[in-house]
Amino acid sequence: MFTRLGARFLRCYSNSSSGATSNLAETIAASIEGVDKAGVSELLTAVPELTKYTPEQWHRTVKLLTTEGLEAQKLLSIIGGHPDLLVRPAEKIAESLHCWRSCQFGDANMKVLVSAHPYFLDFTNHGHLAQRVAFLHSHFETRKNVFRLFLNAPNLLVDDQHEMMAKITFLMQTARHEVLEVVKSCAFSHELEHLRCRHMFLERLGLFKPRSLKVEKGTPTGNPALHQITDTSDKRFAVKVAYVTLEEYEVFQELYRRELEHDERYETDDDDEPDETEPLEREPNRNADLKKSR
Repeated sequence: MFTRLGARFLRCYSNSSSGATSNLAETIAASIEGVDKAGVSELLTAVPELTKYTPEQWHRTVKLLTTEGLEAQKLLSIIGGHPDLLVRPAEKIAESLHCWRSCQFGDANMKVLVSAHPYFLDFTNHGHLAQRVAFLHSHFETRKNVFRLFLNAPNLLVDDQHEMMAKITFLMQTARHEVLEVVKSCAFSHELEHLRCRHMFLERLGLFKPRSLKVEKGTPTGNPALHQITDTSDKRFAVKVAYVTLEEYEVFQELYRRELEHDERYETDDDDEPDETEPLEREPNRNADLKKSR
């Protein structure tokens, strides 16, 4: 008896919930030109959290983003990726959009960027963003390249600049990858140790050699593409790029980790040794002390 009643309750609750979602989808769709109820229903099903927001909150946010020139499908993508925008003050969203437009990526690229990373619309620190864009621009030649970097590695917005510089130095000066190869990859979304380990493994296998400084820009090197090196799973990297087994690469990772730890300990030990250029503490002259005591 309890089981039948429980099942009936669940069916009633499910039907009620489904009906409420359908009504909400219909109301939302009516307020967004170019979007049908089916599209909104799919979004509400995929992101159930969205059903807790009122039609008024939807209407306010959609109206603002539409006024800012964002197309209907991008609206749904943005809101689905960051539901909290539905309760974010309109002036803050507008301020963030102004902030990103000031980067001069181009309006179309700006829309692609905030659609891919909707939480970028929480960012309103104009000074920090301007400084970050200028820093990346100085190393990667064009604003379009900076846009690509943010698109592939959104962490660049908040990463420590010293960490970014270390990655730039390794990728551009040590491994000598070209600018376009770097910006098309997701290399900056990975830790520096990951980048070094992958490159070192290929170098020791004879499958990667830094580009000669005498070679003209754009000349093929025979090296794997950077995105193949950095943006693949361990298994795919091992089998498809390094032509070894996953187990062999895993053994190398462990040996490489130990190698780094050994180097760090060695450097620490060196730092602890007294500097030969500094005078050592004077030993007491025991003979002189004995003469004085007599």
